[in-house]
Amino acid sequence: MSKKMKKFILGIMFFLVMLTSYSFNFSVAPTRFEIGLDKINTNEITLINNTTSPMRLESFLESAPGYEKYSLNNHIKLYPKMVAIKPGSKQVVRFRVKPEVGMEAGEYKSYVVFKEIPLKESLNKNEGKVDAQIKMITEVGISIYGYYGEIKRGTNISNLQISYNSKTSNLKITADSNSKGNSSELLKQKIEILGAGGTISDTIDSQFGRTERTGKSKIESSMKIEKLKGKKVRVTIYDSQDKVIDKKVTDTL
Repeated sequence: MSKKMKKFILGIMFFLVMLTSYSFNFSVAPTRFEIGLDKINTNEITLINNTTSPMRLESFLESAPGYEKYSLNNHIKLYPKMVAIKPGSKQVVRFRVKPEVGMEAGEYKSYVVFKEIPLKESLNKNEGKVDAQIKMITEVGISIYGYYGEIKRGTNISNLQISYNSKTSNLKITADSNSKGNSSELLKQKIEILGAGGTISDTIDSQFGRTERTGKSKIESSMKIEKLKGKKVRVTIYDSQDKVIDKKVTDTL
């Protein structure tokens, strides 16, 4: 086999590997925890092997960006830290949260990360044939939010922008947020499709995004909504207490 042909085959293999890298070898549920830090508590995470081969996973903690001073890493114990899961089976990992007395009031956050233990990659050449054994490694992190003492939330929204790509049917909503409390806030959005005379033809309620714990950030959401051309869209943003904090109506799309 010529060098040119070998390079071509390796190029095809690399392309296929890139395609498969977007699928997860295992699933995690739930994908987020929100925990009160007024007492010791234990929680469970379920891991599911989505492949036809045995799998080993390791678990560890990571600090979340922006929460270096408010990390839960020193307050969480994971067990077991290493698990083996048969094909199509599930395994439970538990974590125990032990808060300290006198912690600063507010929101804390860490990630629990699960990483597939890699198999050795090998590339063998036998009798002019290229034989590749490639193992894609999946790593999934879930958010652990903890709340201690009095939680204060206050979010201002500005520069609310709405755009629509008629070719891809993608509706994009962005805004600048400014959080002034001691906790992030999960904002919600209501999207109303307006027909002739401003009548509401459809309504979509969904999450808009989460603010920073403190300070400014940009929030963005997008979704596919077909046949918006010639219509208007009204977007209303709500805080975690369902209070309207911003609203905007587009021109005819």
